Amino acid sequence: MKKLIASLTTSVALLLPAMSHAQDLTIWAIQAFNQQADDLITQMAEDFGRERGISVEYSIVPANVLNERLAAAIQGDAMPDVFMNVGQQVQYFAKLGVTQPVDDILAEMRAVDGGIYESTVPSVMRDGKAMALPLEVDVVPMFARKDLLEEVGLGLPKTLDELRTASQAILAKNPAITAFGLPTSEANDAETMARMVVWSFGGQMFDETGTKVTWNSPETVAAYKYIADMFAEGTIPRSTLTWDDAGNNTAYQTGRAAFIMNPPSVYSWLKDNDQDLLADTALIPMPVGPGEKGRSATLLSTFSWMVSNKSERQDDAKAWLRYFFKPDNYQKIIETVGGRWIPIYPDMTKSMPLFAENPDFANFDEMARNGVVDGFAGPPTAWAATVSTSKVVTQSIQRVLVDGETPEDAVAWAAAKIEELKVE
Repeated sequence: MKKLIASLTTSVALLLPAMSHAQDLTIWAIQAFNQQADDLITQMAEDFGRERGISVEYSIVPANVLNERLAAAIQGDAMPDVFMNVGQQVQYFAKLGVTQPVDDILAEMRAVDGGIYESTVPSVMRDGKAMALPLEVDVVPMFARKDLLEEVGLGLPKTLDELRTASQAILAKNPAITAFGLPTSEANDAETMARMVVWSFGGQMFDETGTKVTWNSPETVAAYKYIADMFAEGTIPRSTLTWDDAGNNTAYQTGRAAFIMNPPSVYSWLKDNDQDLLADTALIPMPVGPGEKGRSATLLSTFSWMVSNKSERQDDAKAWLRYFFKPDNYQKIIETVGGRWIPIYPDMTKSMPLFAENPDFANFDEMARNGVVDGFAGPPTAWAATVSTSKVVTQSIQRVLVDGETPEDAVAWAAAKIEELKVE
């Protein structure tokens, strides 16, 4: 366990002062990338507290420091009562033994008319118990600038080869543009999106059992080479090395990018702030990679709620989750998020105009049912979560882009690091 916690902690001494538990119930959440939604959920938490006769502190923690903050909280015995994280990390915290089973609430969610997207459930299960609750469905479409494509006489790319060709043509006509806004830093988004490229080439991290590392393959090497070639020619600009999780969002929203991969937070921002750019935008599936194993691979993930097993307020914590997932309350959240979160309840995608009447979201239901989960081609595991937290993929790609290492050597290095991080 010490090894697992150490892999997250970077500076416990600096993080612990932020962890005073003055309130009856403390909740840590990731930002929704939509200020109205964050404000709404914060207000809901306050309303819940008043109804229950307790004080509630709802804190929004940036995603890029959340894991470090939680690691420090574990070491400092100052865990929040309820905390949110990306789905890939559920297995990690369950392995640490700091979460409380929530099978009863999951059963209640499944009992709602139409149930939930069952594709999200494997990520929250460990040893047959639900150690978290999936609170939405994340799919990652590609955002494409139709106007820039029209300028160079090209249509929407259906393959990664077409994506590169289009990026080259757009960059030649618009030298200041970020053609393909693929983050190459060590941000959470960079780790996710690099994997989507590899998966689309036919690469995978593990075999179907999740017990054997299969990263070192010709398909993975080809994906690394694809990224390296685009980086070298400038269609993926050098500035992407410094992007945080909002870097690709900002580039697209300011009209400086032709293609990005991102959950629909960018769509909701465009809808509220830039209708002209929205009209020039298409949301498309990930372009298909080359060869027999090539596919269109989008990450299927979910933000998840977890309850600390050290909490002295577990009844209140579970009551908050029931309040959050009550369909009337939950639908207000989804409406306010504006497409950033696909509702965990499939029936809402059929009844809410935001989804049912929006052709841009036409592929989302299929993506929510059939996306690729962390640990591919195996199931989500604590091992896979540890690899994700350690940013092995982005570190190995930087060895190519920054240090000049060959794709073959970088992939081999990554495979060895994955093996080193094995969690039983």
